[in-house]
Amino acid sequence: MKFIKELFRKRKSVKVSANWNDFVFPADILHPKALGVFSSGDISDAWASIYMAKALQVAYPSTQIHIVIHQNVAEFADFLPWTPAVHVYTNSSHSFNPPLPENILFFSPMPGDELLSFINNYKPSACVSFEKHAAVNVTVKIANEKTTLPNKISEMIKILKLETENTWKPAVPNILSEKASSILSPVSHRTLPYIFATESAALILEKKRAEIPLKIVLVDGKASNIPSEISNGMLAAMVGGASVVATTRLDLWIHAKAQGIPVVGIDRKDQFKGWGGDPAKGDTKFLENWANLIRTGW
Repeated sequence: MKFIKELFRKRKSVKVSANWNDFVFPADILHPKALGVFSSGDISDAWASIYMAKALQVAYPSTQIHIVIHQNVAEFADFLPWTPAVHVYTNSSHSFNPPLPENILFFSPMPGDELLSFINNYKPSACVSFEKHAAVNVTVKIANEKTTLPNKISEMIKILKLETENTWKPAVPNILSEKASSILSPVSHRTLPYIFATESAALILEKKRAEIPLKIVLVDGKASNIPSEISNGMLAAMVGGASVVATTRLDLWIHAKAQGIPVVGIDRKDQFKGWGGDPAKGDTKFLENWANLIRTGW
């Protein structure tokens, strides 16, 4: 808190644009009337926002946390250890259910076009991020640009001299866990330890006679029993219940990394960025990573 006072002691009030309310330094950071996190419908953004909400809950334990989140990823809010105020929006509507209070100090880990649209229709006191963006008026610079999520969030909180913790991981909520079990084990509704895999990743392991110590559950392909129209939250729950994930898909990689599930992946198009890890570019490296995982365990 002392750091913030010193940083902004010479600045009283600033008007960023017509879409912003007056923001007073440092009072509006030290004692915000309300705190919010904005998330787009992107899976990576949604998980980052969940980590951001948890970080704010630790930093401001007596202040209500509001999460503005797209309906496609709204179930992710249930992975938090407490119940925040969740405000859901859709692509076709700028209204929020339930409505938002005024003058919230917002945080956005991955600002984008949806945040800009939100700012143009709602007046927060400010929007804070470690990424520069037209919708952000308080940018916190992370020293090491190679830092990955969720560590970037912890670093930002540390730079602001607020309380934080680095050990928390999302936990699959009971209601999603039970629904996942009913799909994976429709008779008993009880799942034994399993490897969650894309069909293409599983075929590589089987073709090369890699060691497969557990049952493989396929997320896609003709042999999969998982509905293709499954929600993002349900898919995240299935990843969260797995012992390990083998994937050629970006969404499964992000779900696994965000929940701390061991994952081995093939990233042929160089898309698996943001959450760290060592995805392979081809089959050989993928098999090496799998063998190392089996050897070291999880």
